[in-house]
Amino acid sequence: MKKSTRRGSLFGKLIGSYVIFSMAAILLLIVAVLISFVFSYGNVLQENFPGITVGADGTIQNLDGIRNMNGWVEKLDAQYHVETVYGRKQTTQMAYTKDQLLDAFSLKDDVQQGIQNGKKKYWMFGQKAGEFYYLIFYPEAQFSTVYNFDPQKVLYTNTGSRMLYVVFLLLVLDVVGVSLYILRKIKRPLDTIIAGMKRVEQGEEQVVIPPQKEKEFTEIGNAFNNMTKQLAAQRAENEKMAQSRQKMLLELSHDIKTPVATIKSYIYALQEQMVPDVDVPKYYETIARKADRVNTLSEDLFMLLKMESAEYQLNLQTLDLSELTRQICAEYYEEITNAGFSFSVEIPEEAVWIQGDGRLLIRVITNLLTNAKKYNCTGNKIALSITQENGKTAVLCVKDDGQAIPPEIRDTMFCAFVRGESARRSTGGTGLGLAIAQEIMEKHQGELFYIRETGENIFSIRIPNPISVNQ
Repeated sequence: MKKSTRRGSLFGKLIGSYVIFSMAAILLLIVAVLISFVFSYGNVLQENFPGITVGADGTIQNLDGIRNMNGWVEKLDAQYHVETVYGRKQTTQMAYTKDQLLDAFSLKDDVQQGIQNGKKKYWMFGQKAGEFYYLIFYPEAQFSTVYNFDPQKVLYTNTGSRMLYVVFLLLVLDVVGVSLYILRKIKRPLDTIIAGMKRVEQGEEQVVIPPQKEKEFTEIGNAFNNMTKQLAAQRAENEKMAQSRQKMLLELSHDIKTPVATIKSYIYALQEQMVPDVDVPKYYETIARKADRVNTLSEDLFMLLKMESAEYQLNLQTLDLSELTRQICAEYYEEITNAGFSFSVEIPEEAVWIQGDGRLLIRVITNLLTNAKKYNCTGNKIALSITQENGKTAVLCVKDDGQAIPPEIRDTMFCAFVRGESARRSTGGTGLGLAIAQEIMEKHQGELFYIRETGENIFSIRIPNPISVNQ
C-alpha cells in the first residue's frame, strides 16, 4: 500500500502545536489549582471533633468526650472575658479579641484558631448555645490532620465550575486570537509567495511578489523576485543563443554549400572536357582553394565547439608574453609590410610572464593581426603593444587606422559568422575567428574587447595575474 505523502500545512501545524501547548499549560495550571484547593481543605474541621450540648437548665451535658481528649470549655461574658471554665484549663488567656472570636465563630466549617501556650498548641472552636458563647479547646497532640483528595468538592461547586468555564473561554479566545494573528502574519504572505511560484510554474514571466512587512518574508520575496529576473534573463539569453545557433547553422550551410557547388561544377566541366586546355590549371587551382576553404571552415567550427565545451582543459604553461609576441611579429612583419602597411611594435624588453596555453594565444594574436591587415582598406598603419596594469593584468593591443566598425556590428562582432564586409571590403573569412578568440580568452579568465579611439580601431586582450618573478 502506497503511503500518503501529504504532510499537512504549516499553518495547521502551528495552530495545532499552539493548542496542544496551551492545553498542556492550562491543564498543569488546573491541576496545581485543584491541589491547592484540596490541600486547603486539609485543615482540622470542626465536625470531626465533639462540640457541646447545653440543656434547658443551662448545664453542659457532654463534657466527658471533651475531657477524654484533654480539652475544656470556656464560657464568655458580654465583654469576651472568661466567665466559667469547664474542665482543666491549660492556657492563661482570660480574655479574647473580637477578631479571634470572629474567626472562631465564622460560618465556614473549616476555620479554626490556634492558641499557643509555651511549646503546646491548642485548637479553638466557637459555638453559641442560647444566649451564651462558648470556646472549645483541644490539644494539638490529641489528633492528626488527614488530607483527602476530593475533586468533586471543587469541580461541583459554583466557584469551581465558574473557574473551569472561564479557563475554557480564555483558551478558546486565545486560540482564535493566535489563529487570526498567524493567518495574517504567516499564512497570507506564504499564500502570496506560493501563488507567485505557481504563476511561474505555469510559464508566466515577470512575476513580482509585493514586499511584505515581516523581515523573513521580505527576504524570501526579494530572493524570489531576483530568481524570476534571472530566469527571465536566462530565458532571453537562451532564446538569443538559439537564434544565434540557428543563424550559425544557416551561415554554415551557405558557406559550405557555395564552395562545394563550385567544386562540383568545375569537376563536371573538367570531366566533360568543356574547359580549354589553357584554363585547366586555373580550374584545378580554384578547386583546391575552395576545398581549403571548406577545410578551414570545418576546422574553425570544430575549434569553436571545442572551446565552448565546459570539459575542455587548457594546456597551461609559464610563458613570456613578450617573447611569444616578438616571434609572431617577426613571422608576420614581411606579410604586413608587403601589403602596404607600416607595422610598429612596442614590446617591453623585460619578460612578461603569464600562465597560458601558448598554441591558443598564438591563434588569438595572429587572428587580430590578420584581421587588421585584411579589413584595413582605408588606412596604412598597424601597431601592436604590450603593457601591464598595476602589475596585475597584461594587456596586448592591436591597432589600425582604418575605417570604424559600424555600430550595428560591434555588439555581435564576437559572435560566430559575423563579418565586416559591408563596411570593410575584403574577400571575407569564415566569420569564426573573433568568436574563437573570445572563447580562448574566456578560458584564460581574460577578455577580448574593441574600442574606437583617436581615429583607430583597437582590439585588446587582457590576461589577469601575470607572474612577476623572473624565471
